[in-house]
Amino acid sequence: MAFRNIVFSAIVIGILSGLFYGLFQQIMISPIIYGAEQFELSGEETVGHSHASDAVKPPETDSATQQEVGEPWGPEDGLERISYSLGADVLVAVAFAMIMLSLMVWHNHGTNKPRVTVLKGVVWGGAAMISLFVAPALFGLHPEVPGTIAAELINRQAWWGLCVLATAGGLAVLYYSSAKYKFAGVLLVLLPHLLGAPLPESLGFANTDPEAVKSLTEYSADFIVMTSIGMAGFYGLLGLLSAFAVNRFIPDAQGNTA
Repeated sequence: MAFRNIVFSAIVIGILSGLFYGLFQQIMISPIIYGAEQFELSGEETVGHSHASDAVKPPETDSATQQEVGEPWGPEDGLERISYSLGADVLVAVAFAMIMLSLMVWHNHGTNKPRVTVLKGVVWGGAAMISLFVAPALFGLHPEVPGTIAAELINRQAWWGLCVLATAGGLAVLYYSSAKYKFAGVLLVLLPHLLGAPLPESLGFANTDPEAVKSLTEYSADFIVMTSIGMAGFYGLLGLLSAFAVNRFIPDAQGNTA
């Protein structure tokens, strides 16, 4: 019964928190991405350059030309693009909720630490944000608008994965371990940053037109700020709802709920 309730709760929490972030993204973040795309170079000039996580509209070419150059598929602007973005946000949120709920249940029944309360759920959300966004993004690979020059994708993905695992593991060691092991937690948190995030040989944008650089710089600053605000709201809501579900709907070892 507990597993069934975890799955059901994760779906509900994922829908609510995913839609929250998805709507915030459409209102506050997507316009920044669309604006930056106006200055993005196309064709061979974009090879090796990064894109924002949102899908990028392909150049307007006929299907035959797209097949020749191997143009990747992307959703059309408008309802199709919004639907795919919202769907992706909800699916990711469901996965995160499943992980957080499972960890909260383990914490309540497998450790001697104080039980998770609804208010403490916000703290759990903060820990998730530190592990999944603050450490790898704000302190490492900054959120990037389309057209930003970046290192090889595989290197960035590998470092991001290492940073997330090391940060989450380090925070867990700091909280759950005895005093003599806490230094190991600090080392884990610092390890990815001591190794250094993979950066391109030159920072900047593919489009070197002065007006484009000025606009993209402004878009980039706004993108980081809005993404940070959206992530704070998302992880806070995720932790709050997860803690509420653990206390209200998921039975303890004796089969009781709060």
